[in-house]
Amino acid sequence: MLKSMTRVALAALALGWSVPALAGGSVDIALTNESIRGEHGAVRAGTAAYLTVGGWYHLENGQMGHVGFHAIDPNNTRPELVAGLGGKGFLFKTPGFDTSAAVGLGGFVRYQPDNFQGFGGELAAYYSPPVLAFSSLEQFYDLQARLSYEVLPQGRVFVGYSHLQADYDDADVELDSSFTIGFRVRY
Repeated sequence: MLKSMTRVALAALALGWSVPALAGGSVDIALTNESIRGEHGAVRAGTAAYLTVGGWYHLENGQMGHVGFHAIDPNNTRPELVAGLGGKGFLFKTPGFDTSAAVGLGGFVRYQPDNFQGFGGELAAYYSPPVLAFSSLEQFYDLQARLSYEVLPQGRVFVGYSHLQADYDDADVELDSSFTIGFRVRY
């Protein structure tokens, strides 16, 4: 299973890199004692397309790969506020259940005003209703809330809370519900 998910993640990464003219991006890493989550995101030059590819691994609860597409404001006149609306495709394996897939609709918002002296906040939420949840999956949730601090012009550290939940036909499985620490680096 891990090999097939790795192949999917590598294929998604290759596809993302093959998209011409990415206009900068970011790498985001979040850690707990039992899990790691990473994501690469980039804007396609001259468009409102923000593309992401990432993954999640938990020592006991499984692993996941995801790709995302969001619409952002390409002419944002407020750089302290960045938001995207769209969705992510998730492919994951949880012990005791078949490999599951879901399409989560939602978005993210990041607010980092100059007058907060480097502090900011971030929210991201995605929900897969039954019509967008596959295999024996009924619905899926991916929620994140963070407080961040700018340590470099291109880098922020954060503390936050992450919640991943998969509701199956016969059980609701909390994949990860924990406080995280991490960083985001822009290039």
